[in-house]
Amino acid sequence: MARPDHEYCTCEALRRLTRRMTAVYDGHLGEVGLTVGQYALLVNIGAETLPLSRLARRTATDRTTLTRTLAPLIRAGWVVVVPGEDARTRLVTLTEAGRRKAATAHAVWRCAQDQIGAALRPKLTAALHGMIDEAMTRLRPFVARN
Repeated sequence: MARPDHEYCTCEALRRLTRRMTAVYDGHLGEVGLTVGQYALLVNIGAETLPLSRLARRTATDRTTLTRTLAPLIRAGWVVVVPGEDARTRLVTLTEAGRRKAATAHAVWRCAQDQIGAALRPKLTAALHGMIDEAMTRLRPFVARN
């Protein structure tokens, strides 16, 4: 049944979709002790040593949320945060154990990715990716520092 425009909230609909997708990815990544958010951080840090501010921009995450999501990765010994060149800068990097964890997690992430791809099929997946990229670009002016 169609809903009137004033009753359909784009943000809420995307949040529901995100929760459903997150459940699929977390179900797979839970096998290796990670959430999709944690895996995404490991992958986004990769082989680089980068300022937390750049990682926050790269992941479109505010610094407070980023720090909270990094905390269990730091406790596990997969990520290290060290002072930068000045007192305001902190640098983040993966440890050797973090690189191994990301490599191990990639296989189960791939299973989740394949499951989502099979359910949505290539045409819808490509359309969704295109819409997400375009929406991120168009909404960038409305969000400070992202």
